[in-house]
Amino acid sequence: MAEMKVFSTGIDPDDWIARRFTQTGDGRTPPIFWQHLPADTKSLILLMEHREAEPGRKVQWLIYDLPPAAEGLHEDGPLPDGARLGRNDFGTMAYRPPEAGADHQLQHYDFILIATDLPTLGLAEGANWKSVKGRLRKGGQDSDQLGPPPAADPRAREFHPLGHILDYAEFSGHFALDTDKHV
Repeated sequence: MAEMKVFSTGIDPDDWIARRFTQTGDGRTPPIFWQHLPADTKSLILLMEHREAEPGRKVQWLIYDLPPAAEGLHEDGPLPDGARLGRNDFGTMAYRPPEAGADHQLQHYDFILIATDLPTLGLAEGANWKSVKGRLRKGGQDSDQLGPPPAADPRAREFHPLGHILDYAEFSGHFALDTDKHV
């Protein structure tokens, strides 16, 4: 069986994030597509995090209740029917485009796709990442009843107690002030 995959036709993980997807550019939402979802996938979650940001300022984009039958998200296109836009760490229900630090340091943006066994999280539009994670915990599941989390993988440790996650995949894009001239 093929491994779950998430990718963008507009962001190459080996190249800079194109200016049209950044704050110094047009701020367009990037196209995101997926393949090889687990057979029991009932809904998807898309999360974009700014890796170097301080806690409480990491979540840039959150979409949940994405239907697995959808092929993905098109550039600056509408969400598929049933999908809900979450609240980012800046208090808005929107895509917060990558921004360059004034210090010219390289910034990394992680795009994570999560497959769940829940047809819906049962949350109204505008829920934040903490609320979404709360719905991914299985009822009656205490963290002390779980085996040890994988030690070497921070993302696997974060998702370990969330029993409704079937699988996840991610890719990263990077951006810096000197790269905003890239198209």
